[in-house]
Order: sequence, then structure tokens, then C-alpha cells
Amino acid sequence: MRGLVFLGDKKAEVRDFPKPEPGPGEVVVEMKAAGLCGSDLNYYRQTSAERAGVVIIAGHEPSGVVDSVGHGVNTVHVGDRVSVYHYRGCGHCKHCLAGNIMWCPEARGYGGPIHGSAADFILTDARNCLPLPDELTFAHGALIACAAGTAFSALRKLQVSGNDTVVIFGQGPVGMNCLIMARGMGGRVIAVEPIAQRRALARKLGADEIIDPNSSDVRSAVRSLTKGEGADVALDCSGSDAARDGAITCLRLGGKAAFVGLGSRPAGEPSPINALHLIGSQITVMGSFVMPISNYWDLADFIVQRRLPMLEMITHRFSIEEAPEAVALFDGGRTGKVIIEWP
Repeated sequence: MRGLVFLGDKKAEVRDFPKPEPGPGEVVVEMKAAGLCGSDLNYYRQTSAERAGVVIIAGHEPSGVVDSVGHGVNTVHVGDRVSVYHYRGCGHCKHCLAGNIMWCPEARGYGGPIHGSAADFILTDARNCLPLPDELTFAHGALIACAAGTAFSALRKLQVSGNDTVVIFGQGPVGMNCLIMARGMGGRVIAVEPIAQRRALARKLGADEIIDPNSSDVRSAVRSLTKGEGADVALDCSGSDAARDGAITCLRLGGKAAFVGLGSRPAGEPSPINALHLIGSQITVMGSFVMPISNYWDLADFIVQRRLPMLEMITHRFSIEEAPEAVALFDGGRTGKVIIEWP
């Protein structure tokens, strides 16, 4: 089978790999759609020295059709249409049993330590196969696997409703999902984005207001749009220091913020926080990391019932042979969602 690998120094190529075989409790899924995520770029941008000896198929947003099942699998069947949850865990620890597979001590993320979704087939656990409703496409499934799930989980923690003005910093794939879903929950959405192409896409996706942080003071602009009070809710989907600070300082008294974007800050290096504003305004700040697998059913129902225009964020579609070109384009930061598709 074909699979995309990152070589370092922003180089990638498609190589041949053996097709995986399912063991007990495992499933092989034939890929139909795989999204590119901003966290993929962290590996893509590593140096050739950092990637030396690493031959791992990239990607962690899989969706497709069950191709084969291993011994003991009776809840998933050949031919099922599925989205694949993007962390594998032990299945027995307290975190796995609570649906927080990403916290499992044995957690393995696709495209990191194990082969990922930018390939003709992917090996997974039967419990990671999430059935796609008839109303949803494989592209929906790829979005759900990571970006849409991450957005949904954060918005749920923030308890967004029709009473809220929501400021979203960054209109990459997660930010676009947050925009669409916050609108679906009834919120008024202000999108903050420095790149013109993504501001235009945010407008198309339904943002009520858009701020260019390169030409406007975000805090002042938000307060102008909220009668001087500030927003009720803010999300940082970029991971930048300026956005995290903005997410706190643009809020009203007692507002809530979630930090979602990891950014490219070295591990362990602290990110500055406006503690004075945080304390004086009694702001609630939380982190939000991917989605518990148990949220899947509610997320799928939410997309279907609210008829969310998820697919409108997809601006480019590529074949697996074109995957290196897809990653290079996505790395430029001027696209919407980029996905790889199979016939």
C-alpha cells in the first residue's frame, strides 16, 4: 500500500508499505478521506536530522470502510463506514474506560509513534471505529476524527449558548470548526485572523464579525462590538502568545476562555499569562485537548440535526499520490481544510 512519510526540512514522499493485518480485537480500514492537521506540520517542519530513521506514515484524521476484522471482533463488520478515533489505548485503564483514550498511559497517536491515516489502509482497534450516519460523508468522518471533535469538546466545556458572544482566535481547521459549531449552538461569533484568505473563508462560514489583528487592536475592537463589556467566551485555536493574551483580555468580567491550539512553542517553555486581568476580572481559563471518544455520538447527531456546513471549510482535495503537494500547500497557511481522498 501507499503511505506518506515526512523526511525533514519540509520534504515528503509517498512510499510503499505492506498492507496491515488485523490481530485480535483489531480492524483494518480502507481509507476514503484523511484530513491534514496543523499538528502534522510540526513533524513536517522538523529537520532531516530529527527525522533520521523515522519511517512513520503521517496523518491522524482517518475515515473509510472496514476492510477486514481480527479474531473476536463482532461489533464492527466488513463494509461498515467509519470515522476512526485517532488515539489507541490499552482499553482497560480508568482513562480509557471513561472515554479519555488520549490520557491512557499507553496512548499512541496516529502519525506519531504509529502509522497514520495518509495511507491506503490503517490498522486500528475495533473500539476506535465510530459508525458514520448515512447523512455524513467520509470527509465529515475525517473532520470528526480530530478537528471537529476538538472544537466540539472545547465548546461543550465552555457551555456556549445563544446568549454568548464568542471570540475565536485563529481560523485554521480547528478554528473554523469552532466557528461553525458556535454558530450552530446559537452564539454570536467574532473571528480573529491575520491571513486574508482565511478571513474571507470565515465570512463565508458565517462569522458575524471579523477582526484583522494586524490592523486593529483586538481588545478595543471586541469591546466596541460588545457595548464596552467584552465577550462572554473566547477560544485560542492558534497557540500564539498574542492570541492567548487576547483571549483573556477581550473577555467581560467573569468570562470564560479555552486554550485549544498547541502552537510551536518548545515543550516546557512557559506561555505568558496576563495574571492581573485574570484575577481582577475573575476570568475562567481552561485547556482543552482533543475529544473524549464518548462525545462522538452527540457530535455526529449535532452535525446532522443542525445541518452544519462542515464541508464548506474544505478548500482543497488531493489524491494520495499528490499528498506531498497537499502538505506543502497546507504549510503555507492560506488554505481552508485540506484533505486526501480515495475513490
